[in-house]
Amino acid sequence: MLYKKQILYCCWWVFLLFACGNLKAQITDSTATIYPAINENLFVNTKWKYTYTTHAESNTIIHKADETYDYFIFFRYDYGYQTYLNGNLSDGLWRLNKEENEIQYNFRKVDWWRLAFFSEEALILEFTMNEKSSYRYHFVRVTDAEAPFERSPNDLPDVNVDFGVDAVVVETESYTNYLEQRGIKYNPKAWQRRKERRQRQEIRRTARLQKTKKGRAQLAKEEPKEMMQIELVGGGFYGGVDPVYRNMILIKTDGRVIKEYQSELQGLQVSKHNIPRETLEELVTFIEEKQFFEFDQIYSCKTPSCIKRLENKPRPIALRIAITKGVRRKIITIPIWDGRGKVNSFIDYPKELDAIVQAIENIATEQPQ
Repeated sequence: MLYKKQILYCCWWVFLLFACGNLKAQITDSTATIYPAINENLFVNTKWKYTYTTHAESNTIIHKADETYDYFIFFRYDYGYQTYLNGNLSDGLWRLNKEENEIQYNFRKVDWWRLAFFSEEALILEFTMNEKSSYRYHFVRVTDAEAPFERSPNDLPDVNVDFGVDAVVVETESYTNYLEQRGIKYNPKAWQRRKERRQRQEIRRTARLQKTKKGRAQLAKEEPKEMMQIELVGGGFYGGVDPVYRNMILIKTDGRVIKEYQSELQGLQVSKHNIPRETLEELVTFIEEKQFFEFDQIYSCKTPSCIKRLENKPRPIALRIAITKGVRRKIITIPIWDGRGKVNSFIDYPKELDAIVQAIENIATEQPQ
């Protein structure tokens, strides 16, 4: 009799363990369904504005942003974040736990948040209090102009790609900035008259050249060529004996090469020179052959040692490479870049990027003949 009871007791525990295992699997599957996977490439470098908070179980709004509560957050490409709350700026580090659909970012004394929803327009962060009630913080996507964050010295230059015709470069130093630097008040009507006058002059010049064979040949040479632009920004570390504040190489479609380097001790150094169009085309072809446009947008930390290095000082400056050819534009980000190559890197990225960076730097440092 005792033997039969022991058998029944063991069978009961086996049944309970099996049932719990199934329940856990169901919860995991349910969680995966409720919280879909997050694409880190789309999440990086986004800016959000807080709108309201809801109680998840009842879907009741318990707080709304108003004139007295203005909150923004910026998840930067270098895994740093910036927040703005009623005029006060703060910062820290963020990272994703893709397996659990969580993000680590300190807000309202909560370190880990569940990514309940994410799209190009909306973001919902959720946390559970005392394993009972869950609360959801709702955010909407905002543009650079709508967000109260200043531009970083290591941000990429502004490039506007018009996919209807071709890529058109928007110069970093706009006309209004040009006037401000010279103490001239901006007059929209005067600027419009200036643009119209230039257009009339160009129409007359074109008509004059069309009358002769030599002029028509000159116009043929002036036909717009395919847009090409190369940008290499960042890399290195904040801090050290001579902290670097800016490190940028810009190669424009007309062959103009601009290299800017600014550190605490050396100050701002700017060098400019021109390269032939053929040289630029060869460089872009070389980059294409290295499969640059097929690479991922961001190569993030995958190991504990890499994450630890991100958090330690001196803090790394992310490297960003942007290549524009025609209507194609690709930006690649590597959060830690010390210039020693993939073999010594914390991050696993395509080895071809070493050759691409080296080729760009060679063009930028090459002395004009």
